[in-house]
This record gives sequence, structure tokens and C-alpha cells, in this order.
Amino acid sequence: MVATTLHSPGRRQQHHMSHSHECGRNFMRYEAMHPAWPPLGDPSWWGASFTNRRTPVLRSNSNCFSPNMAGTRMLAGCVAFILLEVSWALLQVKTPYNILTMDSQTIHFRHLKGEAHVSWGLTLPEGVEGEACGEGDSCLDFGIARVVVTTDDHCQKVSWRTTSLPELKDCVLLEGHWYGGGEQISQPWPIEQVPRPETAFVTADMLSNRLKWYGGVMEAYWISSLGVAVRVAEGTPLFLSLPDKDEDSMADELCFAARHQLPFSVAPGTPLTLSYFLCTADDVRKVHEVSFPKFFSLPKGTPDIRMIQDPIWSTWAQYHTHVNDSRVLDFARAISQHNFSNSQVEIDDNWETCYGDAAFNPERFPEPQGLVEQLHNEGFRVTLWIHPFINDNCESFFYADQQGYFIKDSEGNTQKTSWWQGSSAGIIDFTNSEAAAWWSKRLLDLRHQTGIDSFKFDAGETSWLPKVFTLNVDQRLWPNVYTLKYVETVAQFGSMIETRVGMATQQHPIFIRMLDKDSIWGTFNGLQTLIPTLLHFGLMGYPYVLPDMIGGNAYVIKPSSELFVRWAQANTFMPALQFSILPWDYDNEVTDLCLAVTKLHAQYTPLLLQLAEEATTKVAPLIRPTWWLCPEFEPCLTADQQFLVGDDLLVAPVVEKGATTLEVVVPPGTWNQAGTDLVTTGPATITLHNVTLQTIVYFNRDSISNEGEA
Repeated sequence: MVATTLHSPGRRQQHHMSHSHECGRNFMRYEAMHPAWPPLGDPSWWGASFTNRRTPVLRSNSNCFSPNMAGTRMLAGCVAFILLEVSWALLQVKTPYNILTMDSQTIHFRHLKGEAHVSWGLTLPEGVEGEACGEGDSCLDFGIARVVVTTDDHCQKVSWRTTSLPELKDCVLLEGHWYGGGEQISQPWPIEQVPRPETAFVTADMLSNRLKWYGGVMEAYWISSLGVAVRVAEGTPLFLSLPDKDEDSMADELCFAARHQLPFSVAPGTPLTLSYFLCTADDVRKVHEVSFPKFFSLPKGTPDIRMIQDPIWSTWAQYHTHVNDSRVLDFARAISQHNFSNSQVEIDDNWETCYGDAAFNPERFPEPQGLVEQLHNEGFRVTLWIHPFINDNCESFFYADQQGYFIKDSEGNTQKTSWWQGSSAGIIDFTNSEAAAWWSKRLLDLRHQTGIDSFKFDAGETSWLPKVFTLNVDQRLWPNVYTLKYVETVAQFGSMIETRVGMATQQHPIFIRMLDKDSIWGTFNGLQTLIPTLLHFGLMGYPYVLPDMIGGNAYVIKPSSELFVRWAQANTFMPALQFSILPWDYDNEVTDLCLAVTKLHAQYTPLLLQLAEEATTKVAPLIRPTWWLCPEFEPCLTADQQFLVGDDLLVAPVVEKGATTLEVVVPPGTWNQAGTDLVTTGPATITLHNVTLQTIVYFNRDSISNEGEA
């Protein structure tokens, strides 16, 4: 049942918001006693529409009040700062799940366990009046723009449309803790920890603009600890920001701005729209479980088993572009000599005659078929590094250009781009089915001719598109549809591939690789971003995560032995291992500790395979945030350097340089620390002592004593 009340005319007042720095960042709204706001749980909340046209709202700082035994609210521990603001409701939509009320400044989105607030219509001129209109469940027409609210199960869809304004903008207040959005260079968990400037919400190589761009794995989907999910609708030309309004180094809002501005493109005369869903459930886990399937697909299968069980060995960090057949053979044989297992050897950058020709360089690889056969005989599968570019000095460039296979402008002229291995190149148009088929056939032919097993697919972000481009799909989906079409093309090569981009491509059972990490400890693309990135990918619906190379990419300096070991240990229980820097280039201790990692990973591979299979039918991520088991326990909500593998294995890697102690947030249940006699009952926060370089911290939950736990 949906009940609506609409009050008009409604005058849009200038947006403002007050903060109490003394008493905290977050506001709770306590509705004044009024017939329109019965207490939550009162049957009248769900049974009848509001009849009063004016709903006063009292806003007060929640940190200044606490309930006493009589249930009233008293001053507690700080000087209260109270803003009493009477706002009259312009429209209200009520469902059995939630109620959305729009006053002159704020959308109040309320459910039984919490409330979210959205500052709306921030680009409407002050004083503009809205009139009732007949769309959706409720609608206001401001003449220059229209907003429609439509109920969709446990969600309310807010849809703006204008042909007059150059921009539409709404901002969600970041109350509680929030998760989701795009891959980031610092990857905060939760996201309000790092404010962000406005940028187009498109897939990008964030290494090229670290402070502004997002990475290649993203969805316009966020969830909060207050049991609210937000999904910006596909086709919205979204510019996203997380501003710090009160200068406390924390983001206060999640702002959605829609503009017909590059890199987005639409046909002339197309109305500007901003649409988003607000969804509710009891807590952060439950709102994800009911909301995610509404907007996204689950994987239709699982990736290659051997890639889950045994390490991938890439030539990249060891040799970078200085690769040839003898080095590849030496690389592989050293792996076997040091008693490491393998899923495959990956021949990375600079194996081609020319970047994009998809043919082995005969000087470096005179007999590629023989090399592959030799590696197969020695127990290695072989994969090749592939990208979507063809440099304009390559033989195949001219053929592809003549056939119209590159990204073009609206006049049909090829538009060149630059990338990290070419200052002037064409980029294949994967929205052109003929271009995608030609590009794919070359790789199929290469695989047939040489015996190569599979491929590592690089790039695919929209930031590599030329400044002027056209795509062969609905213009409203530009440019992010390029990433989708790229993944669709490469996914046809089977379950043994990897790519580093994903947007609305969760259905493909392939590994998604984290973008290159730096060989440092910290939170600016170092080791301490590994687990938050892992959690982010899982939450966005990409369970088969390939962490970046153990130890990072060694672009500037080689990681220390301690950093390298801690990096390997952090990978132990992740869905895959990938080495490139060689453990035996350090010493025997490092080699032995890394061998221990691979053996422990193999021991838990049956669990990983079971969870990989479950990921095809269940929303639960393969690797889960701690709050999955304790969604209302504050330490669980901010635990960013630990994770769950399923529900009964808790992993807490050591990611601090020189650490001898480790703080662990333990979820509900009885947990046994592996290799020790320590038994802990959660939820609780504990500190472990006597941590050494040999220490890998993980706990198994006692399933018998925890029957009935989450």
C-alpha cells in the first residue's frame, strides 16, 4: 500500500545547514509531537495517510542528549546547540517499508530503524514555487524543473527532470557510516573518512590523477549503517563529490550533480535528468541483501579453479618491459626450484612486435610455440598481457583504421589517444561489434598458433578515450558503456582471464584485478589499501578479486623484506595470490615465510571454492566486512584492516611497519585464534601481543557454540 499527501504551492527556500562542532557532526531529527508523526511502531504509521498539511520538525544535536529513566531527553556532557526550524511538508509518500517527506530544504527518508536526509533541489532559484502534478506517487512541478517520487518495493525513486537548468543537484547527508561507490587511491572504509572534490563518475586510471579520479571498478551504489541504500540510476550524467563542510577532514555529504558536460554527451534538446533510489532495511547488511539484487546481477559461474588454488606468477615487477624467452624460462624454473606451486606464468609487457600488433617479437621470442610447449611440459600454463590500443606506427594500425575499428568522432574520423606505452594510438571501439570481433579473432588465432592458454586484459577505463569520441550505443550511456562492452568482449575468452575494470559486469565469472599498488606501507595506494579495496570490490558485486602483485609494483623502490612478507601474509586468505617480485631474491627466511603462505592458502582453497560457488546464488560477498556479523556494533562498522572469509573465518593481517601488537575486532560468537590457546567471545575488541614476522592472525568460529548467530 502506498499513501501520499501533496501540499502546494510549495516555496523553495535557500538551503542552509547548521552544525554543532562541540557536540558532534551528526544530527538526529526529533519530530515534535504532532498528529502527522505518530511514534514508530504505532499502527497509524503504516495504516493511514497524513492529513495535516504542516509538519513541524525539531532538529537537535543528538550528542547533547541522552534518554533518562523516564524516557525524556536531557542535557548530557556538553553545551547543547539547538536549531529549532519549522518546515512545512511539501509532499509525503508512505509505504509499509518507509516514508519519504519533502520539506522546503530536506528529504526525510524514514524507516523503523533509522532515517536519512537529502538536501534537495540545490540548483533551483530561491523562492521558486512548486505545483502539484500527476506523475508517480507524488510530484512537484517548479516550472523550470519537475521532481517525481515513485514507490518501488522497499525503495523510493526520486526523479528530477529539466529542460531549463544547466545542472541538477541533491546531496545525501553522510550520517552514520557509508560504503560503496568507486575504487579509490586511498580506498577509505567507510568512505566518509576521506572528502573528495567533484569529478565525473566514470571509470578511470586513477594513477593518472590520484587526488581526483576514481579507478576502474565502480558502481553508483552506496549503503549506510542506518539501513539506507542509495542507487543513482543508469544514464545519469553524474558528477560526484564528498565535501567537507565543517573542515574537520571528514566528508559530510554525498553530492549528486547532473550536467550535460564532457565526458558525458547527449543529443541536442535532450532533457537533463537526475534520478536515484532511496531504499531501506533494518541495518547495513540487510539493506544490501535486499537492494543489491534489485540493481545488479550475480556471477553466472566461477573462475578458473587453479587460479584460486595456486599463485599466478607475472613477469612484470621482476622485469618490467625487459622480457624475452630465456628470462621467462629462467623465471619459471626458479619457481619450481624453490618448491612453489603455480597456476600460470604471465608474460607481461613488451612481448609484441609493436604495441597492438598481437604478434610475438621474433628477436625476443623467436619460437613462441616452442617456449609455450616447454613451459607446458614443466607444469606451467602461459598467459599474455593484452591491451585495447594499437600504436599508430604499428602495421595493424593502418588496417584497423581503414576498417573503422577505432574510436571516431561524429564525422567518422579516427580519434587518437595516448597511453603509458604510446603517445599516439588508436583505441578499439568495443561498441562496434565488427571491431570487437576482429580484435578478438586476432587473439584466438594467436592462442591457436602458439598454444597460449589465456590472457591478462589491461586498461578498459573511459579515461583512455580520446577527448572527442562517439560510441555505437544509446548516447545517454556514454562513456561508461565503453567499459561494459570491453568486459563483455574479453569475458568471452573464458574463466581463466583477468581484467582490471568492472561496471555493471558482475555476471561474468572472471577475476577482477586491483589497479597497481605502490610498494609502500601506507593508505595512499600502499599495503593498507589492500583490504579496503578487497572489501569494496566484494560489496560492489565482484567476489573474484585478484589482489595486486605481492609487494606492489616496485616502480620506485623494491619493498623491504618486512613489507614483502606482510603483503604476502595479507593475501593468504584472499581469493587469489599473485607473485612478481621473487621471494628468493631476499633470503631464505622470506622464501620460507612465503612458502608457508602458499601452503596455508591451498589448505583453505576448499572453503574459497565453496564460497565462490555460493556467490553465484547469494548476495553475501565471498570476502565479507566484519560488520556482516555485527551491523550495529560500532567497532565492526569501522574495522578496515580485517575481513571475514564466509561467516566462520576471521582474518586480521599485520599491516603496520614494525608492529608487535595488533588490535582485532571480534564479531559475535566464540572465536579460536589459530596456533594459540586464545579463545575470545565477541562482540569485543582485543589486543594481541608478541606479534612477530612469522605471525599470521586468523580465528575460526566455534560453529557449535554459535548456533543461531548471524
